[in-house]
Amino acid sequence: MSATTLPGSAPGPAPTGPAFGREIGLVLLRELVRSLRSAKGIFLALITFVLGVATTLVLLYIQAKVYQKTGTAQGQAIGEGALELAYGKEIATSLATVPHVTFIMFSTTLTTAALLAAGLGYDAIATELQYRGIRYSTVRARRESVVVGKFLGTFALASLMTFTIHLISWLLMLVYSDTPPHVTFSWGPRLWAISLPISLAWCALVTFASSLVKTPILALFASLLAMLVLWICFGVGVTMDDYAWLSWVYPGGYDRLLLSPDPAAFAKGLGAALAFTAVFIGAAVFVTNKRDV
Repeated sequence: MSATTLPGSAPGPAPTGPAFGREIGLVLLRELVRSLRSAKGIFLALITFVLGVATTLVLLYIQAKVYQKTGTAQGQAIGEGALELAYGKEIATSLATVPHVTFIMFSTTLTTAALLAAGLGYDAIATELQYRGIRYSTVRARRESVVVGKFLGTFALASLMTFTIHLISWLLMLVYSDTPPHVTFSWGPRLWAISLPISLAWCALVTFASSLVKTPILALFASLLAMLVLWICFGVGVTMDDYAWLSWVYPGGYDRLLLSPDPAAFAKGLGAALAFTAVFIGAAVFVTNKRDV
């Protein structure tokens, strides 16, 4: 009998080509169905909807009040100054026409994506290890396929939820702001797409954390702790020149590169996100393959 049909058997040669893709697809589909039907998935979907509506309405209200007190031109100048302070003149110039509410929603998404990754993926591998479900998952897919499939499932769901937040924001802006629709729908999808590599990296980190322990709640704490440690490293990296390299370990900081109008800088940001993802998914596969379950 083939090793792939023996629950809990030691990993053999990894499948390649179409076989590997089919196995990942099976795991991905199962993960999507499981998450969308679960109470956790429904709860996070509701939170996503409320967050999208509430955040957008609050931002539109604040923007209206600022414009009312300072005038539209002065209010826009304040927003452009804030962008220049945060990202530098080159990026601020390239973002000159972006609606401020849309950009703030993008910035919010960078944090939301990390929290959604943790909330959606903390139990992806840990639950399989806790109840030894991975022994039976390997009947249809090898462990590396299970890890990659679950990681992609987490990323797909996190991306869907952040897209929902953005879409709600775009629709509310059509109703409650004077921003031309073509401007909203030009910048909105573009900024959401820029957030995807960062979300991908966060999902990889959470998948790795989930592979380290057999208790889901510990995996959640490990994910959040790792995010905090990386954020601290980023802070050290951007404030101390001698440790500037530390800023590369925090995916949330790649937005400065991904927003750059310079193609080389954008490529660096994308490459950093993909490298981060590859390292942690590779580590998750290694740890899971070494597990005796």
